[in-house]
Formats: sequence, C-alpha cells, structure tokens
Amino acid sequence: MQIAQLWIYPIKSMRGCSVSSAILTHEGFYLDRRFMLLKVTESKLENMHVTSFPQMCLFHPSIKENTLEITYRPPGSTPSPAETIEIPLDPENFENLDKVDVNMHGSPTTAYNMGEKYNAFLSKCFGFQVVLAFWGFNPRSVLGNLPNRPSNQGPKAQTAITKVLSSLPLIGPMLEDDNTKIAFNDCAPYLVISEPSVADVSTRLPEDVSCDLTKFRSNIVVRTSEPAFSEDFWSELTFSNEAKLLLTGNCGRCASLTVDYETGKNGTGKDGGVFKALMSDRRVDAGVKYSPIFGRYGFVGKGGEGKVVSVGDEVWVSGRNEERTRFYWPGLST
Repeated sequence: MQIAQLWIYPIKSMRGCSVSSAILTHEGFYLDRRFMLLKVTESKLENMHVTSFPQMCLFHPSIKENTLEITYRPPGSTPSPAETIEIPLDPENFENLDKVDVNMHGSPTTAYNMGEKYNAFLSKCFGFQVVLAFWGFNPRSVLGNLPNRPSNQGPKAQTAITKVLSSLPLIGPMLEDDNTKIAFNDCAPYLVISEPSVADVSTRLPEDVSCDLTKFRSNIVVRTSEPAFSEDFWSELTFSNEAKLLLTGNCGRCASLTVDYETGKNGTGKDGGVFKALMSDRRVDAGVKYSPIFGRYGFVGKGGEGKVVSVGDEVWVSGRNEERTRFYWPGLST
C-alpha cells in the first residue's frame, strides 16, 4: 500500500492542511491540534467543534515555516478582500499567558489564552466572543482504547503481574507506555482511512456527487487494493522507515459529516447525505452502536517518535484482528 495523503489540523475543527511529509510524535503529527477555540459564555468557556459551530469550516489554514496563516472566507467572498491573520505555531513565553481550563470528553488539561490580538480577529469573524487556546504541551489523558489494553479498560488498567514487572529496575522502563497522552485530538493521536472506503461512500451518493474525504478529518489516507472497509480489522501498520502505527479503535461518526464546507451550514451541500448513507450498514461497533464507523484511531509504536512519513511512502498491514475491536471511552461509548 501507499500513503496517498497526509493531513495536519493546527486548530481543532477548522479545515486541515494537506502536507507532503509529517513528523510522528506520541501526541500526533507535529503541529496537529495544538490550538482549539472556546466560546465565551456567561458561565463558562465552551469547547467549539464543527458539529455545533459549522462556520468553522470557513477558515482556511496554511502552514508557512513557523507561522500559521488563517484566512476567513465566508460564502460569496472573493480571495482579494479575504481577512487573514498570522499565528505563531510556537508562541514565545506562552507560560506567561492567562491559563484556561479545557475538558474534552472528561479528560481535562490546562491551556493558554493566546490573547486579544487573535481573539478579536476570530470573534469578529464568528460574531461572538471566542478564545484561541494553545495546548502548551500539557497533554490530556487517553481514557479509552490503548495499545495492548483490553477495549473495556482505560490507561489505569493493569494486571497484578504487570504491576509487579513494572516495579523491577530493568524491566519496568521497557513496559512504560508513552501512548497515554494526547493534545486537542478527540480520542487518539492519529486517524487512518482508506481510498476504497471513500470511493464506496461516493457510490452511495447521487450520481454527480463525490464524497469529500476532508470531512472525515483523517491524518493518513491509504491507497490500497484491499476492499472498502478492510481497515476495520487492521491492528498495525508499518511504514517504509520501520515506524509503526498501532490501531486500537474504530471512529464512530457524528453529524459533522452533514456540514456544507461551502456555506458553513448544516445540510445544505450535495454530499450532505454521507452520514445517512453510512447509517444503513456501518453501525458495526457495539461500543458506539448508534454511530456509523469510518476509519481507525491509532498511536505511534515504540521507537517511531521523531520519524518522518511522506506521501508516496510504502506502508504494510503488519497486524490484523480476527474480529472488530469495540470502541471504549467513558461517557462516549455504549
């Protein structure tokens, strides 16, 4: 197989950036999901996700060296008057910024308010007050599916034998798991989909409509001759640089697939029927029995951090499950 596309999403729930190469880290691709937006309400700061705030898809990010350029293109606008702002991808002295508490799916962390310059620009575009939060390298705990853990156990689950082995000076470090933390990703650092599965979805839409794969917000798109949805059973991928991606859980899809990326509204686009089409036969995970499955969550394997993967690289399925895994995350899974 080959890597067909690579995607990084610097600001959670905004459009992604298609890249030719990406660096593997335990928290996800370098620069992925290091910012997120929070709506200011009278009582709290509300997490902003494209499902509830579909206008987030009207912001177009691009990475230019160490700067993130955000261009706002509302419906009917032309490139020339588009509003743009540049955001440092590695903010200096961010520790001196005001701290904000962020809790995603019951997994809390501390982030940093990027300040009035950026908040004012984004607030003007949205029409209400928002805060741009930088993750500040304070990762969140993964509460669900992890490599080498039962699907119904979180990161604290250990057998008595594992606890004893972990206490031994020589063996303990070998068992340490770096895959228990993420940034502003939902449930895992990586998401993998395949081209045949995208093509299958297109056949379910009207004849003149193709499925927009960017709506699936994957990090890695794989080109393969395997049938559609074969990835349901993949447990491990190996890249040509010998880095491994450990696939642990299925991605249950939500109504974000109905967002029209042209208008920034729900249900106005020709491909708005993707979610309904998948509901017919893709509710295949009892852990999210009310959601259709599309794609697999993954974690970088031991020794893979810091390695680079590129579009065109070969990739192999180096592990398969006999049965589909069951998604687990307290408060999210069924």
